[in-house]
Amino acid sequence: MPRNYQEYFQVGKRAKVEMLLSDGGTFSDGAVITALSGDRLSVRLSRDELPEGALLHEKAPVSVRVGARGNGYTCRALVLSCREGEDLLMGLIEGVVAEDSRAYYRLQAEMPVTLYKMATGWKDCSVNRPLFPREDYLPRIVNISGGGLRAETEMELTPGDLVHVVFHLPLPEPKTVPVVAEVVQSESREDGYRPCYSAGMKYREINERDRDAVVAYVCNEEIKRLRLNRKEYLSLVNN
Repeated sequence: MPRNYQEYFQVGKRAKVEMLLSDGGTFSDGAVITALSGDRLSVRLSRDELPEGALLHEKAPVSVRVGARGNGYTCRALVLSCREGEDLLMGLIEGVVAEDSRAYYRLQAEMPVTLYKMATGWKDCSVNRPLFPREDYLPRIVNISGGGLRAETEMELTPGDLVHVVFHLPLPEPKTVPVVAEVVQSESREDGYRPCYSAGMKYREINERDRDAVVAYVCNEEIKRLRLNRKEYLSLVNN
């Protein structure tokens, strides 16, 4: 991912700063870039007051987006200074990612899923299983992105199979996402006393609003993990 920040974050350019909310959601505020020096980016937010629960403070993780929808770019950052009446100062910490490429961020996850092989009618279902399953529950998603997912299942899957997939994003209000996916890679392994197949799939049919929800979920979870890793790092340094 490119780190030539000056090509993307020019002074005077409009941007959006996305931050976490205390309830697990996100909030985006418009901004204007006021300065860039190396990886230090300053912006002036459009709002004098942020909504209640906005987690904007020193060392808080945020995302900065520039460009129009469909031709935009995003970079993750940590807040360095957010004093009232002053510009927001951030440290850019990763490469710049094209908005379309965010669909390929993969998140290690554990969530139950219903799989239905369309050619044979074979169904592998997790109905009435907990939202966060134990390791021995199958089928389950083990990683997910806006472009596809990997699932572990007792159903034998081979590349080219079409599968109807239904899963629930574990949001404050769980969202059901139905997709049609194509198996692109599959391998068998033993899972205790039963056969298990680990299958990588790409979405063939998905509502774009659902895809946006998956991408937002993945990005938000990555920001949360980044914040946790930052806290753990600072704890080690301070000790």
